[in-house]
Amino acid sequence: MIRDQTIYIGPTLPKDGLVQNQVFFNGIPGRVYDMLRVSAALQRLLVPIHLMPAIRRRLEQSGTPEYQAYAKLAPGSVSIQNDEGVSNIMSSSYYDTPTQSKQINSAGEIVNPADTYEGDVQRVKIKATAQDVTLQNATTAAGDGKPFAPTDGNYTLTYEITGTSTSRTVVFEIAGPSGVFIPTTAFNVTDPTKYGPQTTGGSNGAPESWQVEVPAGYSFRARLSSVAGGNVTIKGKAVT
Repeated sequence: MIRDQTIYIGPTLPKDGLVQNQVFFNGIPGRVYDMLRVSAALQRLLVPIHLMPAIRRRLEQSGTPEYQAYAKLAPGSVSIQNDEGVSNIMSSSYYDTPTQSKQINSAGEIVNPADTYEGDVQRVKIKATAQDVTLQNATTAAGDGKPFAPTDGNYTLTYEITGTSTSRTVVFEIAGPSGVFIPTTAFNVTDPTKYGPQTTGGSNGAPESWQVEVPAGYSFRARLSSVAGGNVTIKGKAVT
């Protein structure tokens, strides 16, 4: 298997019997292992073959440990020695195997995406699934309905107005920490020129969809200020 193969990506060292891009299968020869035990630079340049592309990128970046290791082993430099003061880099993340919870970022580092949320562009933010939201449920009389109040982040709420009513007025309102609701602007999903703090549309025959941003710690409601000839239902999805 490819993960049982190791490649040496340092300069050719005739005296030590190492050739650049030499591949070792099913383990490392004893003579090479003995050299690894005393050379931190050599350890950095003998890598699992499945990590080679990422390590080569680091090898080309001035100042990286791999770049410095190559310079130390280049012809004319001091012979193999443990000048980095490390006796076993082989057990470090260089020889860690990427799994579902560990991935290689563009810097050649093996990281766990769950460790950070957008710490940098190389890591992954785990997205929550869409949350079901009910603001009005077959309501037949004017009323505030049930507010949506996120606490774990900012949400985009997209909701649809339906029902059997022949007329209705829905007012979009938001409240901050004070708890006082005031009109807020929502945007029609299908008609970008249509926006505002209320609507008189929305029925089973001609549903309307709207969208609003709800910050963490705030509450949003779709208050039914009037309704006639049936009921009004307002349900949607909220995503971070």
